Amino acid sequence: MTLRTLSPLLLVSALLASACGGSQHADGGSAFEIQRPKEMADLVPRERETVERLLDEQIAPCPDQAVPLSVCLDEKRPCKACDPAARFLTERVKAGLGRADAARAYEIRFGSKVTTVDVAGSPMKGSASAPVTIMVWSDFQCPACRRIVPIVERVAAEHEDDVRLVHKFYPLPRHTHAEVAARAAYAAQRQGRYWEMEHALFENQDKLGDAMIGEIAEGLGLDMGKLRADMPSEAATKTIERDKADADRAGLMGTPFILINGREFDLGLFKPEPDLDAWITMEIELARGR
Repeated sequence: MTLRTLSPLLLVSALLASACGGSQHADGGSAFEIQRPKEMADLVPRERETVERLLDEQIAPCPDQAVPLSVCLDEKRPCKACDPAARFLTERVKAGLGRADAARAYEIRFGSKVTTVDVAGSPMKGSASAPVTIMVWSDFQCPACRRIVPIVERVAAEHEDDVRLVHKFYPLPRHTHAEVAARAAYAAQRQGRYWEMEHALFENQDKLGDAMIGEIAEGLGLDMGKLRADMPSEAATKTIERDKADADRAGLMGTPFILINGREFDLGLFKPEPDLDAWITMEIELARGR
């Protein structure tokens, strides 16, 4: 029987049944339920439209699922990162980012660029097997470092079972006492007192100089002869130059510079509070496959 001989009602039914991409599952079940993050519930219409477009535009974060996030969600693809990725985009839009900036933040957070950095010999806290490694490059005369580094350390401490914190040196040439301060911190590390030296250097940032650094070192009870020998050493020079080269390779544009599991926590797109804690929490969630 041809379509010409079908009754009008049967003709409509036949056309609907033969359409590509119909609303039913192949097994005849009900239509796919649209899956969206619950965080979208309180978005205003403009924000919701932005998130929907982003979900359609951004590719799922699992390499074996090269489909838009919206498809990954609706078809419940086997990619555990799809739900967190969709929540991430929703929160970026809630935070006030436009579509272009939210897409850029997504690329940083879930894209392919991951920088591997050697941590050997660097000051660190936490287990080498922790699922999250935070690296911070700082300059002891940088005002932003003085504000942000303590926040990073506090948030890392709140997740101490899951986070390894690594500090790196990046003294900027325009800061006249930054390199000698970095060398003093390196020398203090050699005596097991890096963290105390770091905190004291930041606390006295406005008064840094040879005299103040000497006072700090004496106050910490450091071996001053060993300190004076370690500060100008070739080992200190190599460590600082290595740290700077690693940061330059990773894309540092200024200090502080933060990598979380090799991805930049871009301070132009993210705020230390509350975004840092949210990023770390999600990274732990992803590492545990939840």
